[in-house]
Amino acid sequence: LGVTIPEAIKKAGEEKKFNQLVNITRKIYEKIAKQNLVAAQYLLTNAHRRRVLIKVNARELYHMSRLREDSHAQWDIRNITKQMTALAKEVMPLTTMFIGGKDSYPEVYESYFGKRPKMVPEY
Repeated sequence: LGVTIPEAIKKAGEEKKFNQLVNITRKIYEKIAKQNLVAAQYLLTNAHRRRVLIKVNARELYHMSRLREDSHAQWDIRNITKQMTALAKEVMPLTTMFIGGKDSYPEVYESYFGKRPKMVPEY
Protein backbone atom coordinates (compact mmCIF):
# COMPACT_ATOMS: atom_id res chain seq x y z
CA LEU A 1 0.00 0.00 0.00
CA GLY A 2 3.04 2.27 0.14
CA VAL A 3 3.95 4.97 2.61
CA THR A 4 2.78 8.47 3.45
CA ILE A 5 5.61 10.97 3.70
CA PRO A 6 4.76 13.56 6.37
CA GLU A 7 4.86 17.21 5.34
CA ALA A 8 7.36 17.90 8.13
CA ILE A 9 9.83 15.50 6.48
CA LYS A 10 9.29 17.18 3.11
CA LYS A 11 9.71 20.68 4.57
CA ALA A 12 12.94 19.59 6.28
CA GLY A 13 14.26 18.35 2.93
CA GLU A 14 14.76 14.85 4.32
CA GLU A 15 12.66 12.84 1.83
CA LYS A 16 15.69 11.01 0.47
CA LYS A 17 16.83 9.82 3.92
CA PHE A 18 13.26 8.97 4.83
CA ASN A 19 12.83 6.84 1.70
CA GLN A 20 16.16 5.11 2.37
CA LEU A 21 14.95 4.12 5.84
CA VAL A 22 11.62 2.95 4.43
CA ASN A 23 13.44 0.78 1.88
CA ILE A 24 15.67 -0.76 4.56
CA THR A 25 12.59 -1.45 6.67
CA ARG A 26 10.80 -3.02 3.69
CA LYS A 27 13.70 -5.37 2.95
CA ILE A 28 13.91 -6.55 6.56
CA TYR A 29 10.10 -6.89 6.67
CA GLU A 30 10.10 -9.08 3.55
CA LYS A 31 12.85 -11.28 4.96
CA ILE A 32 11.12 -11.83 8.30
CA ALA A 33 7.63 -12.11 6.73
CA LYS A 34 8.71 -15.31 4.98
CA GLN A 35 9.17 -16.90 8.40
CA ASN A 36 6.62 -15.07 10.54
CA LEU A 37 4.20 -12.56 9.01
CA VAL A 38 2.74 -11.50 12.36
CA ALA A 39 6.16 -10.66 13.81
CA ALA A 40 7.21 -8.86 10.62
CA GLN A 41 4.31 -6.40 10.92
CA TYR A 42 5.97 -4.91 14.01
CA LEU A 43 8.78 -3.65 11.77
CA LEU A 44 6.57 -1.36 9.71
CA THR A 45 6.79 2.35 10.46
CA ASN A 46 3.89 4.69 11.17
CA ALA A 47 4.34 5.95 7.61
CA HIS A 48 3.49 2.56 6.11
CA ARG A 49 -0.11 2.31 4.97
CA ARG A 50 -2.01 -0.71 6.23
CA ARG A 51 -5.36 -2.13 5.30
CA VAL A 52 -7.66 -2.29 8.32
CA LEU A 53 -11.18 -3.63 8.52
CA ILE A 54 -13.39 -2.42 11.34
CA LYS A 55 -17.05 -2.88 12.15
CA VAL A 56 -18.77 -0.04 13.98
CA ASN A 57 -22.33 1.04 14.61
CA ALA A 58 -23.46 4.66 14.20
CA ARG A 59 -22.83 5.49 17.86
CA GLU A 60 -19.28 4.17 17.70
CA LEU A 61 -18.65 6.08 14.47
CA TYR A 62 -19.91 9.29 16.10
CA HIS A 63 -17.55 8.78 19.02
CA MET A 64 -14.62 8.06 16.73
CA SER A 65 -15.48 11.09 14.62
CA ARG A 66 -15.73 13.42 17.63
CA LEU A 67 -12.20 12.49 18.65
CA ARG A 68 -10.46 11.86 15.34
CA GLU A 69 -11.96 14.58 13.12
CA ASP A 70 -11.18 17.26 15.69
CA SER A 71 -8.49 19.78 14.73
CA HIS A 72 -6.31 18.45 17.57
CA ALA A 73 -6.17 14.95 16.07
CA GLN A 74 -3.19 13.71 14.09
CA TRP A 75 -3.57 14.82 10.46
CA ASP A 76 -3.46 11.39 8.81
CA ILE A 77 -5.99 9.85 11.22
CA ARG A 78 -8.20 12.93 10.79
CA ASN A 79 -8.21 12.50 7.00
CA ILE A 80 -9.01 8.79 7.17
CA THR A 81 -11.85 9.40 9.64
CA LYS A 82 -13.29 12.12 7.39
CA GLN A 83 -13.33 9.62 4.53
CA MET A 84 -15.10 7.07 6.72
CA THR A 85 -17.78 9.52 7.84
CA ALA A 86 -18.29 10.76 4.28
CA LEU A 87 -19.05 7.18 3.21
CA ALA A 88 -21.41 6.74 6.17
CA LYS A 89 -23.25 9.97 5.24
CA GLU A 90 -23.97 8.52 1.79
CA VAL A 91 -25.84 5.52 3.20
CA MET A 92 -27.37 7.01 6.35
CA PRO A 93 -27.63 10.79 5.92
CA LEU A 94 -30.16 11.42 8.68
CA THR A 95 -28.35 9.33 11.25
CA THR A 96 -25.03 11.04 10.55
CA MET A 97 -26.23 14.61 10.07
CA PHE A 98 -24.38 15.84 13.20
CA ILE A 99 -21.24 13.75 12.78
CA GLY A 100 -17.86 15.48 12.86
CA GLY A 101 -15.07 16.63 15.13
CA LYS A 102 -16.05 18.08 18.49
CA ASP A 103 -14.61 21.45 17.46
CA SER A 104 -16.96 21.66 14.45
CA TYR A 105 -20.15 20.75 16.34
CA PRO A 106 -21.35 24.35 16.93
CA GLU A 107 -21.17 25.09 13.19
CA VAL A 108 -22.91 21.84 12.25
CA TYR A 109 -25.64 22.50 14.81
CA GLU A 110 -26.12 26.05 13.54
CA SER A 111 -26.40 24.84 9.94
CA TYR A 112 -29.52 22.85 10.91
CA PHE A 113 -31.11 24.99 13.61
CA GLY A 114 -30.04 28.51 12.60
CA LYS A 115 -28.45 29.26 15.95
CA ARG A 116 -25.49 28.12 18.00
CA PRO A 117 -26.06 25.47 20.69
CA LYS A 118 -26.09 26.50 24.32
CA MET A 119 -22.62 25.81 25.62
CA VAL A 120 -21.49 25.19 29.17
CA PRO A 121 -18.84 27.78 30.04
CA GLU A 122 -15.32 26.49 30.62
CA TYR A 123 -13.82 27.12 34.05
